Amino acid sequence: MRAGPDASTLSAGPAPSFSELRSGDEGWSVRVTSAARLSFTLIDLNGEMGRKNGMASLAVAAPSFRVLATPSKKMSVVTDDNASDYKEIFEDYLQRLRRGIKGDPAKIVVEAGLPRHSGFGSKTTALLSIGKAYAALNERNMTTEEIAIYAGRAGTSGGSVNLTDRGGFICDGGHRVTNDFSDDPKKYLVPSRFARAGRKPPVLVSTAFPNWPILMIMPAGEHIHGQPEADFFRKELPIPLVEARKTAHAVFMGLAPAVVEGDYEAFCIAFNRITFDTYFKQKQIGIQNPKVHKVLNESRKNGIDAIGMSSMGPGCFSFTRNPSKAVGWLKEMKQEGTVSDYWFTRATNTAASVERVPDWAFASK
Repeated sequence: MRAGPDASTLSAGPAPSFSELRSGDEGWSVRVTSAARLSFTLIDLNGEMGRKNGMASLAVAAPSFRVLATPSKKMSVVTDDNASDYKEIFEDYLQRLRRGIKGDPAKIVVEAGLPRHSGFGSKTTALLSIGKAYAALNERNMTTEEIAIYAGRAGTSGGSVNLTDRGGFICDGGHRVTNDFSDDPKKYLVPSRFARAGRKPPVLVSTAFPNWPILMIMPAGEHIHGQPEADFFRKELPIPLVEARKTAHAVFMGLAPAVVEGDYEAFCIAFNRITFDTYFKQKQIGIQNPKVHKVLNESRKNGIDAIGMSSMGPGCFSFTRNPSKAVGWLKEMKQEGTVSDYWFTRATNTAASVERVPDWAFASK
């Protein structure tokens, strides 16, 4: 294999277009890396005030999703174990996208998928990242919103779709309800998989998240998705209007100001209030297994200042000023089988990265 250009060669001068790059001796691919999405809570699951859903969410560095799109004679998709369940979904989606933008065939390699059905926004983040990689490979300047429509996403909250463009901490305003919403709210208050693709929800708060270490915890809980999740939504929604107002108040007068001001103590108070005192989050936690309950209920006695479960779980995220005590407790939880894994990460305060990758950089791998 010939040696490729060094880093200074790659960065010198104006960036050539992909068509110019393709005409050279070296082949070029596109790699997209996207942060995982954590959900503090959905904001309004009542809808009587004219809007529904909305989410307070956060982008984190680990885990992350990484995909490589490279020119090929035919369309193909290769996934890692985390994304294997989505392979057919990715293939169908790419065929739609290819027809829509009249793109060339490509090989799509999921180098690092997000853990499935764990609260990380795995499917939406994957679809948006793959779409961005394929569009960039074909020199199509598509917005994330346009890609989300092809993917059939953004019909509920704007967590993943807005974090892809921004990173950091955001609160979105969900969607305006339709005129017939009151006839059957349950028809419209559904998980993202069952919602129609819609316009990207408006961002109401967008800010860098403070440089606080985030302690991720994976209890050995239930991975609730598909029809069981839809059945849960249908049973529990809509929630009472007074409860939706309590959640909105906790988000916009507690959580968001604390993030903007970098007030750790106020943030922990607000985060715990959302986890332990708001209606829908308690319902979500309620259908998890006793191992998740144990982690949440015992955490604050074991060095953790604030904790929550992302979406339907079982993934949890937490904050601590006493990492030695918290990690010591988690080691015990892992030994007894209550926790499968834990790690520290940080917020990602930037958009998903889209980079050109020369073939020589990965051809030998």
